[in-house]
Amino acid sequence: MSKKSVNDKEMVMTGQYLGVVEEFLPDKHSTFVKDGEIFSTKIGIASIDKNKREIEVKTFQEEDRKIVKIGDIVIGTVLFLRLYSIGVSFHTINNKLHFNSSYMGNVHVSEISNKYVEKIQDAFQITDIIRAKIIGQEFNEYKLSTKGKNLGVIQAECLICGTELEKEGFNKLQCPRCGNIEYRKLSEDYRNVKEKLRY
Repeated sequence: MSKKSVNDKEMVMTGQYLGVVEEFLPDKHSTFVKDGEIFSTKIGIASIDKNKREIEVKTFQEEDRKIVKIGDIVIGTVLFLRLYSIGVSFHTINNKLHFNSSYMGNVHVSEISNKYVEKIQDAFQITDIIRAKIIGQEFNEYKLSTKGKNLGVIQAECLICGTELEKEGFNKLQCPRCGNIEYRKLSEDYRNVKEKLRY
């Protein structure tokens, strides 16, 4: 009699059979393989990525975590501009809302875009809301990147009158009130963010 593979979101126990290596790519942190069979190394929820054929076991704490890890996507506000980087305060981590977050990050000029950026001010301004990916950590500050179509500014206000800017082109914005033209490194969903924010 053949063993039955687990389903996505199914609760599993330590040592439980999950499937075979022909079916799934095992996660090295939460599973182990013996004779081609995959087993869980902890109690948690089976998480199956059908597109990548990957399986891992996530604990309830990981499913609901509010700590930052490399690879996470964050949304935050630009607090200050430096000569070669910007400072960002995080508001959401992987679509989870954080009030009074103490997490800070920075985007170096080399991580703004795949295209050359001469001046930081051509990509970001203070109070811009941006989406970025965490690519590293240095002490208590995280290194961020806004390279990619879905990363960059998702909301911006006019530097002159404070009105929310409207998208006019690839990286061009215009104020509907005073006509001021500004430039940013825009996410493709600028002012049209679909993410559901939850605690």
